[in-house]
Amino acid sequence: MSVAWAELEAALPEGALVAIDTSALLAYLVGDEAASPAANWLLDGRVGTGANPAVVSALSIAELLVRPFRSGQRAIATAEGFLQFFGDIRVINTDYGVAREAARIRAATGLGMPDAVVVASALSAGAAVIATNDGRWPGVAARLGIQLQVLELGRFVGGAGA
Repeated sequence: MSVAWAELEAALPEGALVAIDTSALLAYLVGDEAASPAANWLLDGRVGTGANPAVVSALSIAELLVRPFRSGQRAIATAEGFLQFFGDIRVINTDYGVAREAARIRAATGLGMPDAVVVASALSAGAAVIATNDGRWPGVAARLGIQLQVLELGRFVGGAGA
């Protein structure tokens, strides 16, 4: 699998606060998805080294833990070990402000509520970039008229540009 490393590097300015979507976290943890190499670079090479601070929605944590709870204690321990290892990732709770913004985002874009909560959490935290593996997200910021760069990890892996 080829990865457009130079393009990926250029797409995420060092020091920029990055919000990480559930799909990017799963690509990292599962490890066999097309976007997994880019997710590994993001989490190990940028967040894990301190080059980029990161935030994640509490809803993403809940989504991340569903598969492990279905699979058993070993999978739960792996997921929770990941969360502890990346202890510098700040969790954004869903308070009234985040919930209100999520409703506005859903109304304006048609995103599902979980995705709208993730975007609202990113905005609440002041993230400059949101990393996702969801190809539907790049147009969201433009439709909302907001300054939030969408880093679609799959775009940098395989095919054109990689």
